[in-house]
Amino acid sequence: MRLFLFRHAEATYDAPSDEARELTEKGIKSTKKIAECLKEKEFAGLTEIRHSTLVRARQTAAIFQKEMKTGARICEAERLRPGDNPFELLKGIFEHKGDLMLVGHNPHLTILASILITGDPYSHCIDFKKTGMLSLEMISRPSQDRIAGIWLINWFVVPRLF
Repeated sequence: MRLFLFRHAEATYDAPSDEARELTEKGIKSTKKIAECLKEKEFAGLTEIRHSTLVRARQTAAIFQKEMKTGARICEAERLRPGDNPFELLKGIFEHKGDLMLVGHNPHLTILASILITGDPYSHCIDFKKTGMLSLEMISRPSQDRIAGIWLINWFVVPRLF
């Protein structure tokens, strides 16, 4: 199983609430750029794209899916908001069949990546910039010693690399 963690693109601060913030033109362009530069074959097994309830994450997921031309189902998911507990996502990740993408926010994604990679939520081993995407591959299922299993980093990209 591969897991893609994708931080939403740049969003405006000119909105009635944090939840309603929409992507800026720069955010839209950077999402398209990431999709354009990544190879479609990387996402051949992608079956679902889950995004948080916030507008900017939904927009990022929709733009990526459209640009990548993936048939993956897009759905809103609980427990992907910035202040949510990443440990609560683990069960849903492990129960999923096929590759999965989570489109969310910081510090949530940084903590989740740290749990998966090191087992320590405070290691902050990945610094998610806006429109940053991390590809992980599960090489060992969860156990008593590693409640998140063991994950291998395939790659990590941010828009400025392209």
